[in-house]
Amino acid sequence: MKQNPPILNTLENQLSHRLEKLWRVFSWCSSILISITGAVLFANHAGNVKLCWQESTIISVVIIILAVYAYLWLKENLSFERKIRDEIDKIFEEEHNYTQLKTLRPDNAKFGYKAVILLLGLVALTTTWLNIIIL
Repeated sequence: MKQNPPILNTLENQLSHRLEKLWRVFSWCSSILISITGAVLFANHAGNVKLCWQESTIISVVIIILAVYAYLWLKENLSFERKIRDEIDKIFEEEHNYTQLKTLRPDNAKFGYKAVILLLGLVALTTTWLNIIIL
């Protein structure tokens, strides 16, 4: 069996680093959005706190900034991940004559981090305005 060339090791390390960063940003952002949703629901149902439209607007701006930032960051880094995977695929095809790696790629998923961030942002926005819209 051939020894992995240094470039392959470098690409694998870069891919591992990207995947870790993707997970951290997703985990961080989704936790904040879920916390905002939970806090607003708790405040609305506790009865002693009612958000006015100004407060809901401020919370909404924070939600939008957070969700858009995370979405764009994830999009950019998923693009880098795809490029790294393309290079790894190329090396495996040329040097190891292994062409099946492309079919095993998780970056071909239709529903992933970006979609979940957008959905959580939408839920947080809806929750923020629900009490004002209903009343």
